[in-house]
Amino acid sequence: MFTVDHEQAKGFEPIKPGEYEVTVVNYELKTAQSGNNQVVVDYEIRSDVDQPCQGQKILYDNFTVTEKAMWRFHAASKAAGFPSGKSFKSYKEWADELLNKPLRLVVGEREHNGKKYAQVNGFKESKVKASGPITVSDEEVPF
Repeated sequence: MFTVDHEQAKGFEPIKPGEYEVTVVNYELKTAQSGNNQVVVDYEIRSDVDQPCQGQKILYDNFTVTEKAMWRFHAASKAAGFPSGKSFKSYKEWADELLNKPLRLVVGEREHNGKKYAQVNGFKESKVKASGPITVSDEEVPF
């Protein structure tokens, strides 16, 4: 069990503008108020990288499917390491491919109803590759 300790009741620190190593953890296909298709992406700030706000999420990054906003799809694709010229049959297929990819986000702030929220302003290739699966040989297993 555990004992309540009010000193441990801290909560999350706000995500400040800067660059963060993240993993794409979720997406949802939606229709924007404008009627355009949209891919809404959520990220988690990586805990395996020494950086502020580890484990916190940056939510609701909207990729709206319009000619003017396609740069965001291209920038995220480049940061995720998709080869130039790679084709996708749908935005769902693109989002499926993006899922669990490590990225480096350039994060700014936006204000809504008097509160400040993290906003994704840009995408960079991760400087820290995700750790892959761990392989263990039969000789290393004690049973």
